[in-house]
Amino acid sequence: MLFSCSKEKTQNEKLIDLLGVMPEKPELQIDTLETVKLENGTRYKISYLSEPAGGVFDEPEDRIKAYLFVPNGAENKKLPAMIAIHQDGGSSHIGKLETAGLAGQEDMHYGKELFDRGYIVICPDRLNHAERRRIHESDTLEVNADRDMKLFEFWGAQLLLKGRSVPGKMAYDLSRATDVLYTMDCIDQSKIGAIGHSGGGVALLYFMAYDERVKLGVSSCGLVEFLDYFDQNSAQRPPAAIVIPGLAEAGGDVAYLSSISPRPMLLTRGKSEYGKWNDMQIEYSKRHVASTEKMVAQAKTTNSEKGVENNIEVIYFDENNGQHSFPPKVKEEVFNWIDNKI
Repeated sequence: MLFSCSKEKTQNEKLIDLLGVMPEKPELQIDTLETVKLENGTRYKISYLSEPAGGVFDEPEDRIKAYLFVPNGAENKKLPAMIAIHQDGGSSHIGKLETAGLAGQEDMHYGKELFDRGYIVICPDRLNHAERRRIHESDTLEVNADRDMKLFEFWGAQLLLKGRSVPGKMAYDLSRATDVLYTMDCIDQSKIGAIGHSGGGVALLYFMAYDERVKLGVSSCGLVEFLDYFDQNSAQRPPAAIVIPGLAEAGGDVAYLSSISPRPMLLTRGKSEYGKWNDMQIEYSKRHVASTEKMVAQAKTTNSEKGVENNIEVIYFDENNGQHSFPPKVKEEVFNWIDNKI
């Protein structure tokens, strides 16, 4: 063929394609399940549709439950909004309760804390967490990490068999939270951001690449390069269900990081996230920091070559022994950054 009438896809479009097939979005079907008056506003528990039931695997309806915080007086204003994405690990039974300040670690209550600063905040359950685990409804708070990991791997395999991926599904699901915010008259649609810790900060990367309505992001101890994560000498042996097929050929996660610019992105990285109590922990922690430094440098170089403004910032911290956490001084610096950038 000498000539093609089809438009060549941009690099960003190719990265979105790499996440896998994205389903057509159904009606949100928002339901309010609970209303609680708080000192600074109102907390709603809501439910909305991610994907309908059925398909090749006869899957159940996938509804997302979330906490939505609305400050006092919002009906008379246009307020900024934040999507607070919870961590994972041993918190699969907690999910949104943690970012909403209702359970879990105090340093993970950043959704509720941003609401107290005047933001509209939505705290959704991520795939296979809390009330989105495919288990009996009465069992939603039972701690069973081994079972939950098997459920996650099974769901991930179903996605891969359909030409999708877990990172792509997370990006799609989080875009439904943006859809919810867009239904609210009191939202300033030009001032929507997102924040996530650990696994929530990983999901944030793909979410922001996919959903350009999100104007800034914070990844707290979340950014990873999966090409390093799956290196033969890595400290981790993560499940195959989390991968993006073809990521290595596309240049790795750094390609997603650079694609987010010029929108502001703030990363935090503890200097001792793997510990510092023996030589192996120290070595793995150093590698983790070095991987972040390399990704940021590569992303900035790529953006400079493309003439794109670099708005990637990093906080490397020793507070709380540099552990995998969101300590008070770092959090205050992050919140001030959000206030100034949004």
